[in-house]
Amino acid sequence: MNYSINKISELTGLSKYTLRYYEKEKLIPLIKRDSSGHRIYNQKDLEWIEFLINIKQTGMSIENIRHFAEMKFDPKTMFLRKQMLLNHKKRIIQQEQQLQHALSMIDKKLDIYINTEQGSEL
Repeated sequence: MNYSINKISELTGLSKYTLRYYEKEKLIPLIKRDSSGHRIYNQKDLEWIEFLINIKQTGMSIENIRHFAEMKFDPKTMFLRKQMLLNHKKRIIQQEQQLQHALSMIDKKLDIYINTEQGSEL
C-alpha cells in the first residue's frame, strides 16, 4: 500500500513540515517519488516513522537516530544497531526507575495532606 505525505501526516500525527525535515536530516531514508515529484510512502516507511516517533519520545538524540538510520540498510551493522538499542533501553529503564521513585515520594506527600486536617509536612 502506498501513502501520500498527507496520509502519513494524518496517520502519524507529524506535520508535513516535520516529515520533510526528517527526510532532509536523513532520519527517513530513501522515500520514493512519483513522476510529479510527490513523495510516495509505503508500509515499511510508515513503520519506520512510527519507530522514529517512539524512539524520539524516549529521549534518543536526533544525532543518534540519524546514525541508526544511516546504518539501517547495512547488514554488517546489525550488531551495532542492536547495541545502540540495548544501551538506550538501559537508559530508559533507569529513567523509569527514577520516575517511579519520584512518584512514590509524591504519593507519600499526598497521603500526608489527605490524611491530616492541617496538612502539616514532615
